[in-house]
Amino acid sequence: MTSIGKWNTPGAITTIFSSMTPVNGAMTAYSATYDNSFNLDLYVSFEVNLLAFSPSANPFVSVYGVSSLDGVNFPAQSDVDLRLTTTAQLAIIPIGTTASTAQRVVSGPILLAPTKWQFKLDNQTGATLVANSTLKILPYNYNLNG
Repeated sequence: MTSIGKWNTPGAITTIFSSMTPVNGAMTAYSATYDNSFNLDLYVSFEVNLLAFSPSANPFVSVYGVSSLDGVNFPAQSDVDLRLTTTAQLAIIPIGTTASTAQRVVSGPILLAPTKWQFKLDNQTGATLVANSTLKILPYNYNLNG
């Protein structure tokens, strides 16, 4: 009998950053720890909600993640080192260029290891992000038994 893969009901949306304000070219501090070692979700999507601002040409934000294999110790990479470590870059999210508008953009599915994680957001929009801009994460799985 052939197995049919279907998506399970997604997990709870978790706010990673509730008020991001990095200037252009800067990263947020590391987030609080996101624990994927319990639910063992295979995939996540990130949602960036940016309040009204005016980005420059070709704006984007990147989400970086570092994983703790032992559940306690995380890599302590600088922002420069993270940008050079492509394995830490989980998502590049393009941002629209319409001036003075709020934007909500969701990444595609990203495979996430069953460990504890910390995230950073890299602002490459050409403008400082407005207070109360957020980054959220939605975990999900699929079921091979349909």
